[in-house]
Amino acid sequence: MNTEHIETPCEAPLPRNSGEKTRRIDLGLAVLSATAAPGVTHTPEEIACFCDCSPSLILEIEARALRKMRKKICAKFNIDLGNETDLRRWLALQLNS
Repeated sequence: MNTEHIETPCEAPLPRNSGEKTRRIDLGLAVLSATAAPGVTHTPEEIACFCDCSPSLILEIEARALRKMRKKICAKFNIDLGNETDLRRWLALQLNS
């Protein structure tokens, strides 16, 4: 059995901040979303496998998205972004409604 590894074009390292890397991540997320059963959650490692990137990049993307969401919610509902207590109180009210 031949165990020799042949590098394919998709395994080539991508340049930093390339559109190709973004497209791969978007495609991976779309495939994962389309094939996942409702209510199933995935680990950053599983998501990274689908997106052909590192789990740490997935965590960075998640953190950025959460910051953006928090900022938009605070702006829309006039909540002081610096006051985490107000944000937590507002979120608790929304979840209990």
